[in-house]
Amino acid sequence: MRKINLKDLTNNGEVRNLSGHERGHAAREKYDLDDLDRTGEDVCIIVPSDVYAITPSFFQGMFSESVNRAGSRDIFLNQFKFDAPVVVLKQIERGIEMSLMKRESVLVT
Repeated sequence: MRKINLKDLTNNGEVRNLSGHERGHAAREKYDLDDLDRTGEDVCIIVPSDVYAITPSFFQGMFSESVNRAGSRDIFLNQFKFDAPVVVLKQIERGIEMSLMKRESVLVT
């Protein structure tokens, strides 16, 4: 199982809130998640205890493609296991829900 420690993104504990779609996407590239999606290798994502927030935009930038490739919450969480504070686990659940949400255009053409 591969381990990814998000402490690498916190500047030695200075950052306590992981936010922004672009930053999430950069983290996706840094940890080569596209390759992990292709191989199906199990991954443990470690969120340091001093991180109190992973925003939906960051989560979607980092994991939305993986969630959509998996096709369901359970299949995604079977591959990606999260070791995180309870409050962050709730935010991760919300990010998964948002990633799976089907969006329809509100504009009438």
